[in-house]
Amino acid sequence: MSQPVPITQVFPQLQHALTQSNQIVLQAPTGAGKSTALPLAMLSWPQISGKIILLEPRRIAARAIARYLAKQLGESVGETVGLRVRGETKVSKQTRLEVVTEGVLTRQIQADPELDGVQLVLFDEVHERHLATDLALALALEVQGGLRDDLTLMLMSATLEGQALEQCLPDAVKVESEGRSYPVTLEYRPVAQGQFWLEATVSEVLKQLSQREGNLLVFLPGQGEIRRAETQLLEKVSSEVMVCPLYGQLSPKQQDAAIDTPPPGKRKVVLATNIAESSLTIDGISVVVDAGWQRQARYNLKSGISRLETVRISQSSAAQRSGRAGRLMAGHGVRMWSESMQQGLASADAPEITQADLTSLALELAAWGCRNADELVWLTLPATTNMTKAWQLLTQLELVDDSHKLTALGRQVHKLGSDPRLGHMLLKAKVLESELEIRGLQRLACELAALLEENDPLRGRNLGIDIDLRLGKLPHTAKAQSQKWAKQLGCQTDSIASGEYCGLLLALAYPDRIGLARGQGGRYQLSGGSGACLPQDDPWCGLGRNPSSKDETLLVCASLSERQGQGDAIVHMGAQIPLSELQDALPYLFRWQRFQQLSPKNGELIAERQLQLGALVVRREPLTDLSDDDYVQALLQAVRQQGLGLLPFTDNINQWRFRVAHAKALLTQGDWPELSDESLLADLSWLEPYLSGVKKVSQLNKLDLFAALKAQLDWSLQSTLEQQLPSHWLAPTGSKLPLEYHESGVKLAVRVQEMYGEAETPRLAQGQLPVTLELLSPARRPLQVTEDLAAFWAGAWNEVKKEMKGRYPKHLWPDDPANTQPTKVTKKRMQQQ
Repeated sequence: MSQPVPITQVFPQLQHALTQSNQIVLQAPTGAGKSTALPLAMLSWPQISGKIILLEPRRIAARAIARYLAKQLGESVGETVGLRVRGETKVSKQTRLEVVTEGVLTRQIQADPELDGVQLVLFDEVHERHLATDLALALALEVQGGLRDDLTLMLMSATLEGQALEQCLPDAVKVESEGRSYPVTLEYRPVAQGQFWLEATVSEVLKQLSQREGNLLVFLPGQGEIRRAETQLLEKVSSEVMVCPLYGQLSPKQQDAAIDTPPPGKRKVVLATNIAESSLTIDGISVVVDAGWQRQARYNLKSGISRLETVRISQSSAAQRSGRAGRLMAGHGVRMWSESMQQGLASADAPEITQADLTSLALELAAWGCRNADELVWLTLPATTNMTKAWQLLTQLELVDDSHKLTALGRQVHKLGSDPRLGHMLLKAKVLESELEIRGLQRLACELAALLEENDPLRGRNLGIDIDLRLGKLPHTAKAQSQKWAKQLGCQTDSIASGEYCGLLLALAYPDRIGLARGQGGRYQLSGGSGACLPQDDPWCGLGRNPSSKDETLLVCASLSERQGQGDAIVHMGAQIPLSELQDALPYLFRWQRFQQLSPKNGELIAERQLQLGALVVRREPLTDLSDDDYVQALLQAVRQQGLGLLPFTDNINQWRFRVAHAKALLTQGDWPELSDESLLADLSWLEPYLSGVKKVSQLNKLDLFAALKAQLDWSLQSTLEQQLPSHWLAPTGSKLPLEYHESGVKLAVRVQEMYGEAETPRLAQGQLPVTLELLSPARRPLQVTEDLAAFWAGAWNEVKKEMKGRYPKHLWPDDPANTQPTKVTKKRMQQQ
């Protein structure tokens, strides 16, 4: 190292911690040296004799750090310092420190649960909360707790604020290091009203180039903005200025050009996504210009499609970004927003596990033997709804069974290390190749899978969504991955089947993204139930649905994303396939279904036989063998579509439903049904037996709806309901008064004289539900509302009594109502009785 870094000051504390605990949390800000100086020093510490694994959240950071560490030792990567990232492995027998990405560690744990030979795992940049980090940590904690208590886990983070480390590792030893203290001046430059933020950012970059020395790092949300900014800058900067893009889809060589020191006499402007926020040290950066935006994927549970949103960064990200200007020297940061807006930014980004597609995570859990996510310890437990969606897809792809146990096919897919959808395609392609006698079909599947796991090689070229155009244009990493899968799968030939079969293969991976055209405008209804559309200038836009055609052309969407404010997802890559070809090859995707509905115009029954592909209806045939059940199903469909308002609900029925709801909440004995609108509508089996003989919607008003609902309770529950939550309350005077139930309780309107002699508020449901009393005057006008009758008698009653004596002198207004005989007549009538 050319000079000491702050992390060296806590080396003694860390060495002591290694002797005291197998869990350590290290807080070390940007520039402290936790990713470089620390793992290098650990190689010579006596407390560590086994192998060290250093996890980095991004491939670009893993490569750069491995290269840097090896250089410090005067070696090449693959000797003492090794590297394992997707598509690249450089390790040897002498490797003691492996720099890996989290996905690689997950696969290492799955293959060798004891992590034989590994003594220490360093989790770098934990605060970024990548999905892969959370999964790798959950599995590592499981290994440590059940198999390897001598395995040490060290979590390293720039900040612990807002993190869940305390709950996840309550006994961990905590060590805090200072960051490198180069000052960074901050400047807020909000974009002027009416000016586009990208143009304002480019202008600011040019201004900083003219006013300051050194290299610039510019943060932009995505590849599109980076390319546009690059074009604008190259038109205006001098030849001495290099403009270098930096984002995940670039080749390692292009990424290195952005990271490395520029040649003598040159300056550099690096245009980067948030990939440059942490871990990477870009030589010579003294100025950071931050546009303040980031691209964030959010998974839509309903459609099963991720929505790519351009959103404001968090305060934590803003601090990380501006800190890049002070890694190696004093620097300057420009934020393209106001100081007041800075205060309104979220403190930190939401963990990826809360808003991502969890299908791959669910497959990893199944491979580990977990049936549910809550069997592991997480920084953030995956949401049940998100996991349910993931399990459903894996079940549909036949990768897990109904109990979430890995199937034989699922075990093969997991071994491939691919996305679950693509793994299903890779393995099923072999079956189709044999059945359909299509030579090279599985080899074509390898090409498609490798293409879809990388970035679109034709992105930005506007050549259309046809995925066949991309075949043969795979980048080097994708070609290597394709060949690796072909070898794993034992492909018998190097020849690749024609691209005309892309649609068939993609249907294996995306059975829920098969589209049927809606007219001629490039809009599609997908088999999963959502909608999609082609880019406006796509050559396939004019190829809409032809109702007179006997064979529809379907579109299988391989890559698509939802857009903010838009109903349909935009398709990026896909393939066409004739309906008949898909039906012949994959008949299990289709089913014939009887369909009935009542015409909204005349109420007549419409009944047909439908060939369904998921949510799509691809063929219809009229039914001639109509039965009473067809009318029943049509009526049920009408209720589903138009709601429970079609049924004759009365106040009495709704009061009874409230009583059942309170019984379900308060009475422990008995299996009380859920009778909310949502539950009744979700499952209409309770209604079906009572629709026999009904032919029209208008006849639903004559249904005995109360009988249909009461049938949900057996005799014992009905008896308990009448005893514990009756419809009426018997007053001490003998009056049978109606109880008015509502969502949060029950109310009784009663003349106050009839409550004489009652010391406490009446209670129902085994004393758990107090009755709210609306106490009335003799003329039945409201006097008081109370849930505490004793407090009312002891307090407010004196004032009420005085007023009532003046208004109703013929009635009894005692000083001690709790010990007075109740009445509903005047004093004179009481004497006569």
